[in-house]
Amino acid sequence: MVIGLVQLCQESNGFNPMPTGLAAFEAFGLATGDAVLRDHAAGNELAGFMDGLAGAEPVGILHAEAWPGGRLERGVFEALRERLRRALVDAGPLDGLLVSLHGALLAEGEDGADAAFLETIRSVTGRALPVVATVDLHALVTSRLLAAADAVVAYHTSPHLDRRETGRRAASVLGRLLAGAKPATALVRLPMITQTEAHDTFGPVLKPLFSGLAELEATPGMLSAAVLMTQPWLDVPGLGWSVLVTADGDAALARRTAEALADEAWSLRERLQCDYLDAAGAVAAAARCPKGPVIIADGADATNSGACGDSTHLLRELLGAPFTALLFVVDPEAVAAARAAGVGATVTLPVGGKRDHVFSKPVTVTGRVRKLAPVEFVLSGHLADHLAIRMGEGAVIEAGKVTLLLVERTGPGSTPKLYRCMGLEPLDYHAVVVKSPAGFRAEYGPFAAAILLASCPGCAAPDFAALPFQRIDRPLWPLDPVEDWRAVEWAKTETEGHGGRRSPAAG
Repeated sequence: MVIGLVQLCQESNGFNPMPTGLAAFEAFGLATGDAVLRDHAAGNELAGFMDGLAGAEPVGILHAEAWPGGRLERGVFEALRERLRRALVDAGPLDGLLVSLHGALLAEGEDGADAAFLETIRSVTGRALPVVATVDLHALVTSRLLAAADAVVAYHTSPHLDRRETGRRAASVLGRLLAGAKPATALVRLPMITQTEAHDTFGPVLKPLFSGLAELEATPGMLSAAVLMTQPWLDVPGLGWSVLVTADGDAALARRTAEALADEAWSLRERLQCDYLDAAGAVAAAARCPKGPVIIADGADATNSGACGDSTHLLRELLGAPFTALLFVVDPEAVAAARAAGVGATVTLPVGGKRDHVFSKPVTVTGRVRKLAPVEFVLSGHLADHLAIRMGEGAVIEAGKVTLLLVERTGPGSTPKLYRCMGLEPLDYHAVVVKSPAGFRAEYGPFAAAILLASCPGCAAPDFAALPFQRIDRPLWPLDPVEDWRAVEWAKTETEGHGGRRSPAAG
């Protein structure tokens, strides 16, 4: 058996005004052929694919991964499709294919980029080749995506600690397909979006739902089960939670199971709401905490959610705060100015509000350049496993009680390694800003004295009513009152049979 391996991942934020260019993928290493396995299979889904191949021969096809951001530039999208097409042709005959996607990838002029990549695969391989794809549990799974894959397997955890395990599960499903299993999939679309700050599958609200998925997958006749909470910053039709269940040849079992999971998920929606503070309120609350570090989560500017990372709402408030604070801002122009001045120099810089010019404006910062160095570290845990992160050059600026880390490129806003790689220890500060809605809890939670959730303007804001949605289907809870998901016309159950045959089922 020869199994091809593909990883083509990015999470898009539809309200981020900056499109994603090719450099975002090059920062993580574009690769085809042997280089995929040699350079990129140490962790995440690719490593899981390798773990689960059970003696089959793996063949690297394409690795292309970028940090979350805005829509792909159209030219980049087309170039990646062509690279994928050529790599598949060069790989020669395959017995199966494992594909690591995100599931919420947008391109200019294309809302369903993940599905389009699978369609590109099918244009080369045809329908007969078994194809199993993995997606993030914040994916927006569509019938178009399902039509292009034989099965779709999703993460079960948030923070995302099971990417490698998801790869293993996908490889197991592919093995069962090759042994004769006939996938029958049910997709339930729920008319709800929820604040990602509440997407903690290890917490009391969601743990019972998500911990049961593994038990479901272990039952006879079941191939995979997923609840997809869907990141909510996609202004596209069909936005909402979804449930995905694939059984072996039993569409009725898949449908019953998916609808039962959908009912359980729907019943939790009122409990998945958080209390927030505006920027001034968050800083005032941090000042009242007797000890630190107080973690202030700026979800609206979460680089983990595809935001630009250069919001200035908290920065402006922290510059006048009576305590020490640590935060980072993506601002290549400010980094260049600090480097030109040199270590020890005092600089006055307009910081932030340049990439996300819609929700934020620059703030003038005066401080001393403390350190200049590349921002590089290896990410393991939430979102990655042994992933080399390179955020370009960095500059540490001391502005009164605020220590500001300026970086050239976006990257993980959820890990203390970002600060520690520049010699900055979060434990030494009273307040630390993270740019992550929930994933930060995996590493910051064990030592946080307190956690505050900020709601500022931004393209990943938790205040959905403040976002300029124009294309989503309505009604959609909590933007609209909805009592019964089955009463919403667009929220239907769909079933997908082996070979792309799709039929409507009672919603």
